Amino acid sequence: MIFDKEETRNLLNMLRSPDAENHIIAFESLNNVDYKNYTGELIVMYKYSGHKLEYWQEKCLKGYKYLLKHVPDYQLTSPKTLSLIKDKNGSTASIEIFMEYFIKDMTKMLESIGYPTDAFEVNIKLKENG
Repeated sequence: MIFDKEETRNLLNMLRSPDAENHIIAFESLNNVDYKNYTGELIVMYKYSGHKLEYWQEKCLKGYKYLLKHVPDYQLTSPKTLSLIKDKNGSTASIEIFMEYFIKDMTKMLESIGYPTDAFEVNIKLKENG
């Protein structure tokens, strides 16, 4: 399986879905991935899937074993996640998807404490040699 940004987003949305059938389909797809080429994407999916490592062990044993080997701290904060993606030479696409979900979470948090999200704009673009 080859990941592009859209495929990663689709799988992540399936993992975040309340429908358990979507989780099964997404994890089955993830079991067919060469993680060496998509470490950043896997880290982003783990961070934002909403599932604990034990659930990954049950539903996606291959991904679980890879995470055990390559993710030193399973309680990933956003700064730790971004550093880990960079340290593991994650793709630009994985960094961009991480930033998209980070901004979504930040927006929800700001709304929950009373800041109107229509009052600000956040634009992120990675530099060519960034």
